[in-house]
Amino acid sequence: GLKELDRVLGGGIVKGSILLLSGDPGIGKSTMLLQICEYLGKEHPILYVSGEESIRQLKLRAQRLGVKSDNLSVVSQTDIDTVVHTMMSLKPDIVMIDSIQTMNLASVNSSPGSIAQVRECTGALMRAAKSEDIPVFVVGHVNKDGAIAGPKVLEHIVDAVLYFEGDRQLSYRILRAVK
Repeated sequence: GLKELDRVLGGGIVKGSILLLSGDPGIGKSTMLLQICEYLGKEHPILYVSGEESIRQLKLRAQRLGVKSDNLSVVSQTDIDTVVHTMMSLKPDIVMIDSIQTMNLASVNSSPGSIAQVRECTGALMRAAKSEDIPVFVVGHVNKDGAIAGPKVLEHIVDAVLYFEGDRQLSYRILRAVK
């Protein structure tokens, strides 16, 4: 239903798909997700998981953007088991994970953002998404070389890789699908 987003996604969001949204810090990835929530939240229940911002910070950003939806559930959480449990109990139509580098799995003995953590957390989200037919948007940061931070395998796990690009000082951005 969002014409430009549907075009980039080749027709729209597919149930059970994992969509990786990547871009430079401050480019507007979280803002874009909230704007998608505003539009899709009119008819679809959405779960927004923030590992970076508190619920209060997210609420302030949503208010600045004019995002108002009774269908939007927000949690500030980094434990992927808790996130998956919340997905399974709420069964939303769409899930937003902001960001995958903040998520962690207790059984993996490494720090959040490490190759092992990013791979295993994405795998857990993928299994939940596929089993429940819930599309999941996952924010992934880029490193200083412009590549998506974390393992290259992350790009192979997800169904679509979207790059959000542009000059932060200008009002226009480009959303480009590379997978």
